[in-house]
Amino acid sequence: MSTRTYCYQAYGLRVRSALALPFDMLPNTGAADVTVHFGPVPSTLSAGADRLVRTDLWQTRPGIFLTQVEGIARYLIAAGRDVRIERLGGEDADIASFLAGMWAVLLQQRGVIPLHAAAVETPAGALQLLGHSGHGKSSLATVLVERGYALLADDVTGLVVRDGRVTALPSFAGLRLWKQTLTQMRDPPEVLSRVRPGLEKYWAKPSSACAEALPVHVAIVLTPSHGTDIRMEAVPPNDAFWLLGEHTHRRRALHAMGRRSTLFRVATAMARQVHMLQAWRPRHPFLLEELANHVEARIAEVGSAGAEGSVATGVARHRESSAAALPVPARSTPPVAKTARSRAPSLVWIACWPKAGSTWLRTVLTNYLRDDGQPASINALVGGWLSSRDEFDEYLGLDSSLMTGEEQARHLAQFRATVAKKLAAPATGAEAPHEPMFAKTHEAYRLPNGPSRFPPGGKAVYLIRNPLDVAVSYAHHLNGPIADTIRLMNRWQVHEGLDRHGVHGRIPEPMTTWSNHALSWTEQVEQTVHVARYEDMLADPRGSFGAIVRFAGLSLEDARLDRAIENSTFHRLQAQEAKEGFNEKQPTAPSFFRAGRAGMWRGKLAPEQIQAIIDAHGHVMERFGYLREARQFLDG
Repeated sequence: MSTRTYCYQAYGLRVRSALALPFDMLPNTGAADVTVHFGPVPSTLSAGADRLVRTDLWQTRPGIFLTQVEGIARYLIAAGRDVRIERLGGEDADIASFLAGMWAVLLQQRGVIPLHAAAVETPAGALQLLGHSGHGKSSLATVLVERGYALLADDVTGLVVRDGRVTALPSFAGLRLWKQTLTQMRDPPEVLSRVRPGLEKYWAKPSSACAEALPVHVAIVLTPSHGTDIRMEAVPPNDAFWLLGEHTHRRRALHAMGRRSTLFRVATAMARQVHMLQAWRPRHPFLLEELANHVEARIAEVGSAGAEGSVATGVARHRESSAAALPVPARSTPPVAKTARSRAPSLVWIACWPKAGSTWLRTVLTNYLRDDGQPASINALVGGWLSSRDEFDEYLGLDSSLMTGEEQARHLAQFRATVAKKLAAPATGAEAPHEPMFAKTHEAYRLPNGPSRFPPGGKAVYLIRNPLDVAVSYAHHLNGPIADTIRLMNRWQVHEGLDRHGVHGRIPEPMTTWSNHALSWTEQVEQTVHVARYEDMLADPRGSFGAIVRFAGLSLEDARLDRAIENSTFHRLQAQEAKEGFNEKQPTAPSFFRAGRAGMWRGKLAPEQIQAIIDAHGHVMERFGYLREARQFLDG
């Protein structure tokens, strides 16, 4: 093992490291503010005099943080100045990659707030680009650097209040970029190395970097949308306050370290002083250059205006001493039913390969739960995803985009159980909910020879639809050829939650083949499964939806269910989509809600396409009653 020492500069600190990092080095002289070295690391922390916060993967108390990456290394960060690493089989590149993401914890220990943001230097001060993983921070920062701005920070920006002004500290002069991002740039930066072997993400060197701390002048929150246009709006100060809290790195660890008042002070100052904007950009296509144009235009607009006094100061009227903690942004929870309660709250998964009726089912359930006389909004349905990458990263204490799919899968079931428990917990002084919660997924229950990706002991409604109709409907959803969809249905590697740009805001959901997906859910024994055929939901909606309501643990009221079904008819859903849009529609698709009928494949699929689906999925089609009709049609 090499005994060489490497020196770097970041966040105003001189770092001396026994581990080579992919950044420009300094001469090995002068005292170090931070030391990175190898040595034994305990597997657990003692509580000592301070309260110890422990999760499945990391532990902390004020001034010390312990975490482990299975098969890579164990890390101990102490007093904001000492980083000790014990190898657990990882190569230097693996160890360095995860260490870069943990720098946020060291900053917290030093009283610096780590914002999940990239930053560049502008003539008026620092421009911050906030966003969760996959929202385009590094990509946009790279394009701006190509246009002559200097990089201040990538992914983690350190914030302090100096002389009354919020100030951004310069980080390591390096970028982490996905291959997809590099290939679409006119003048990509110099690529140094892969972030990790086998991962299509690379360390890159910016053409220009700023090494000076700068006052923050503009902050832009990047938000992918299902729209087709870029739009940018000013953020009111109260909303700015919450958004900054939401985009703070490792929030739970920060609170456990006793730094909540520091976060409150920085967030309050940001809300008062900084021009904050929210930018909605299409998920597909990314329109990276166009987004950079919008950002530059806004920089020019606010460049001559003073930041102080540019926003209302309502947030500033809050006294810091009154905040025991920075409040967490309100979360959306499933509405509770006005029905007899079950014994305990439960999580019910709504699982299917796409276009098997999960959105229709969620609409019926939403209308049944609310039952307020009006059709529920299709943009506020129960049963959302439990696969937020941001929440997963907070749970891990790591950057999950640096992990392989296998590494992520080891933690998914426990993560989802933790999120479900959190959602079921009552607010202070409130009565605990007893109604079931719903969550949707297009993910296979497990991959062959892999761990379960879902917590055991729960319930799942598995929806299945004739794969011949699935091929037609999914092609419409993707606005692509049916032949491509048929190939997707046969692929083991097909995923939901992947972004052509790089990493998605959701954890990727491996769907696998249509047949394997169905078998993975219906043959597993860890959860109780109710199977519902889409065709039966159409033919007998009261019987099919009533059975699902009872299975979920809700008491069944026939009149109420009839109203829910009537408020969820396809012509009502189509009318809502035409009027309000639907946030789950693919931007390239003409519409989401199409016909809602069975047997559409008869006039859409060529005989050879029908035969190809039978060849690939006939055994599962026969099991669920779809094969005879297809063969009769071909023989007819």
